[in-house]
Amino acid sequence: MAKRKKSESVESTGHRCNWADCLNEGNFRAPRSPSNLREYQWFCEEHIAQFNKKWNYFEGMGEEDIYAFQRDATTGHRPTWRMDQLKGNPTAKLEEAFGRMFGDGSPRFKADAKPVSARDKDALAVLDLEHPSDKAKIKAQYRELVKKYHPDVNRGSAHAEETFKKITRAYTHLVAHYLEK
Repeated sequence: MAKRKKSESVESTGHRCNWADCLNEGNFRAPRSPSNLREYQWFCEEHIAQFNKKWNYFEGMGEEDIYAFQRDATTGHRPTWRMDQLKGNPTAKLEEAFGRMFGDGSPRFKADAKPVSARDKDALAVLDLEHPSDKAKIKAQYRELVKKYHPDVNRGSAHAEETFKKITRAYTHLVAHYLEK
């Protein structure tokens, strides 16, 4: 194992080394105890290395205490609770958000909604519609787009003719496949 390079310059802290009989300046901090990690003691460079070699966070703890620490570490030592013990509906906000994003805008999420194929989605996009759409919406949108892109209205426009063909294919697909589900 490669030895770590020591810092070139260390700022003075104004503390004395806490090691017995050491009069050097203490520029390196270390916790006083495992139960009080935010209260520090200061050591010189030589003695901080010795302190770190013999530091043992779990010293004085029993086996059960160590296992309890490890178990709590999985949640970051924060309180937790079982979902089945919560009052009310703990997932109500999540269900409402999914309903707004993916559903019909109602607060409840529709779990029984049928999946939509990629081809159905593409056809709906051509008609500028979103899922779910019913027969009346599809037919009304189709009529509006046909009036706008019909070759008789846009004489000589290749773009309008291609768009009209796409609209007709999309409408035919939706009537045959999407509305049948």
